[in-house]
Amino acid sequence: MADLTLDTVTDTARDAFYITVGAGVIAFQKLQVQRVELTKAITTQLDDAKGTANDSLATAKAQLDSASGLVDERVKLLEERLSNLEGRLEALLNQLEGKLPEQAKDLVKQARDLVGRAA
Repeated sequence: MADLTLDTVTDTARDAFYITVGAGVIAFQKLQVQRVELTKAITTQLDDAKGTANDSLATAKAQLDSASGLVDERVKLLEERLSNLEGRLEALLNQLEGKLPEQAKDLVKQARDLVGRAA
């Protein structure tokens, strides 16, 4: 059996200390590598999510623009039809007014004036 001397114990303790420090350094380096890899992975995922969100936003905007254009077209068509209907009603009312006696014509004219002011 080897003799245990103070030098042997000191050398063994120093070697154990160096091994512990070396293991700690290696563990720290592994954590640093994992941190960098995780940062890259998260950055990539965030960039992908941002791209997807931007694409979705662009699609939604295009659809909204399309729907807005369609609504504008429908409103114009409705305005045209209402204008045509108003013209036809005016013509019918004028015909009806022409067939009425004078007193009734005055009443109808007053009523049409009131309606015209209310609109």
